[in-house]
Amino acid sequence: MDYNSAQLSMSNEHYPGLFQGADAVSVSAQKTYFLLQWAHLGSLVLGSVVAASTVLAPGMMHAWLYAASAIVLALGLLIFWIGRSRQDDKAWFDCRAIAESVKTVTWRFMMRVPPFESEDRVGERFVAALREIRQAIPGAEAHLVGAEGADACPITDFMRQARSLPVGERKQFYIENRLRNQKSWYSRKGSVNASYGVRWFWTTACLQALAITIAIIQAAAGGLGFNLVPILTTCAAAVAAWNQMKRHDELKKTYALASQELAELEAIASGLTTDSVFPQLVEQVEEAVSREHTMWCARRDVPLRRNNLRTW
Repeated sequence: MDYNSAQLSMSNEHYPGLFQGADAVSVSAQKTYFLLQWAHLGSLVLGSVVAASTVLAPGMMHAWLYAASAIVLALGLLIFWIGRSRQDDKAWFDCRAIAESVKTVTWRFMMRVPPFESEDRVGERFVAALREIRQAIPGAEAHLVGAEGADACPITDFMRQARSLPVGERKQFYIENRLRNQKSWYSRKGSVNASYGVRWFWTTACLQALAITIAIIQAAAGGLGFNLVPILTTCAAAVAAWNQMKRHDELKKTYALASQELAELEAIASGLTTDSVFPQLVEQVEEAVSREHTMWCARRDVPLRRNNLRTW
């Protein structure tokens, strides 16, 4: 059956099994990590609310409320310990590093650019590249055991079909499914992180301002029956910690920069009239994507062997 670039649209199931498995593990570990962090921070807020509410309860209820506060805080500590021992953040970071590196070598393979420009034993060389990526991060293989999609073929029929396209159609396929797709992803994620960063900043600021206002009122009135200041400051600290974990302000800048760089390359790609310079475009795009990904890994202390995960 004959294929052209208009008929082909890249999706996750078209990538090697190593990507599918690493991507599935990364997404699942990320969700679990943030769920446990949310539960831990929530326990701190709830514990402070229960403890502060003792002043409103009858004397006979004080012991029960203090006990309830202790239980909530103990559960929070247990959740914190579970999160620490599970190391979901490590599984998330390691598997995301693998998935994105596999993406890069897959596109290089499909577009016939170095080191996969020659047909001579190209399948063996591609599988060897996947093996080096997998082995480059110590302990990562343990995360991939039994992962969904991990047993899929390392070279899919779709990849071979894309590789067999004439150079002009390969160029259009790459521009649409890699360059523009990646640019749109960075642009969208940059906007989302910018919005959330502003939202959490003002939430923290409002909670602190409210705590200050109530503290001033209490000082002027000589104290009130129910003290909201500890609750509000705990909430503000929890929100600030959540924003710090999500790194919205940091990600909005890096994603915006990557999107801008890819937009510039898209403008260059639209004006390409010579197919012979197409491999250079692929090199520049993959370099731009790899640069952002390498910075992401460095911020999270993911150990990368430079000759494997950075320069493929």
